Amino acid sequence: MKAGSGPVALTETADAWHGRYLKHCKAQGIVTTSSKGQRWGKWISPKLGDLPMTSVTRDHVEDVRDALDDAIREYVKNGPGEGRLSPKTAQNVWSELTVSLAEACSSKRRELRVLETNPASGVQPPERGADKGKCYPHPSEALAVFACEQIPLEWRELHALAAYTYMRPGELRVLEWSDVDLDDQQIHITKAWDYEAGEVKATKTGEIRHPPIEWNLLPLLRRMRERAGGKKASGLVVPVLSQANANKVAIVMREHFALAGCERARLTTRSNAELRLRFRSWRDAGITWSIVRGDDVVKVQRRAGHKLIGTTLRYVVESENRGATFGEPFPPLPACMLGLPKLLPKDDPSELQPTGTSDETECRRRESNP
Repeated sequence: MKAGSGPVALTETADAWHGRYLKHCKAQGIVTTSSKGQRWGKWISPKLGDLPMTSVTRDHVEDVRDALDDAIREYVKNGPGEGRLSPKTAQNVWSELTVSLAEACSSKRRELRVLETNPASGVQPPERGADKGKCYPHPSEALAVFACEQIPLEWRELHALAAYTYMRPGELRVLEWSDVDLDDQQIHITKAWDYEAGEVKATKTGEIRHPPIEWNLLPLLRRMRERAGGKKASGLVVPVLSQANANKVAIVMREHFALAGCERARLTTRSNAELRLRFRSWRDAGITWSIVRGDDVVKVQRRAGHKLIGTTLRYVVESENRGATFGEPFPPLPACMLGLPKLLPKDDPSELQPTGTSDETECRRRESNP
């Protein structure tokens, strides 16, 4: 008798089987277990969930695929919304289905093997859609946002940290003061917020990294830490990021660029060829700025937390698409963010120090690209 067969296996629903499979994944330490469950529950379960797992056929698999194609078409036509899926997210759902069915057919765990053949074998995947170009702020536009006092200071601080650290949004959301080492001028990235699961998880690649802090970001971090309690500071570095969901943060960000007078059409115009501005665009910006500055690509890969060098090399192409108004990568932050008086023509910026942090700013300037 085939492993996993018998009366229970014959009546076990696809949902019940997938629940057992997720328990196995969790026991194996797979950090994406929650995401796997959500993809199955929202997009696969409505088509397969109540069926006995042993009765799932190619037609059932194609029903899921067709539903994903419909959701992709709605996304391309109308943008994000309920019942719509980006091609990339649809591929993740499809991967969950095909991997699960492969496990049901040939898993190392005998109790998970309930299928003689894989019903997904040979089934064409959902549409992939055209790869969209990235839209990211230029340094000159970032400075306009940082200097716009119509934007609340806590949001301008968030924008600056997102650009100058180019952390993933989920990593920045859970960054705590204990992760920020201003003496060694490093940030310790050890965890991330899983927006799908609604909980703290390991980083996307499961790796811990310690990127250096950009020199021009140090004065801001020192000021923020003093405000949060000095060396005894605790809690989140940018709590405002946890006060809104990802879609709301993207909307607020575009509003801030409008307030700052940044009117480049590519920032806000939705198109089939290019993504418009979103909060993750700060990460795209910081990585691209690093390439433009001439940083070693392997070092950028490590700091960004890219698993594959090919991912980083895509930003080399983006770095070539800059115009005359691009500006200087990672420029000094405006005085209004650092508690400094506005400079007059006769002032020497080197003589000014952020309020209450003169003892710390004596720290020797570290090379920005060690």
